[in-house]
Amino acid sequence: MALCHPKVEWTVPEDGTTYQGREGVSQRLKEWLESFADYRYEVQRIIDCGGTEVLVEATEVGRGAASGAEVRSTNYELLTIRDGMIVRIREFYNTGDAFEAAGLRE
Repeated sequence: MALCHPKVEWTVPEDGTTYQGREGVSQRLKEWLESFADYRYEVQRIIDCGGTEVLVEATEVGRGAASGAEVRSTNYELLTIRDGMIVRIREFYNTGDAFEAAGLRE
């Protein structure tokens, strides 16, 4: 949370919901992590998009809290950074969408 601006916004791909502020980010993380008995987020690469944005490509690995099944997926987070703090997080599950939003080519 120390890296997030107090008025950070996080937009998620499932339904386009935008979580507001550090409380919103905490809420999003809590909701997401409640569905897992075990979870880890492995950063694969960080791409400088120029200006104030970076694109983080990561692998999410978790074990379902109810099912016990392991899930693995690639996730992209486009971060807007101002004055050393994250002010906006846009999350993507599709490479093409993430790169397009970042103004990059795959």
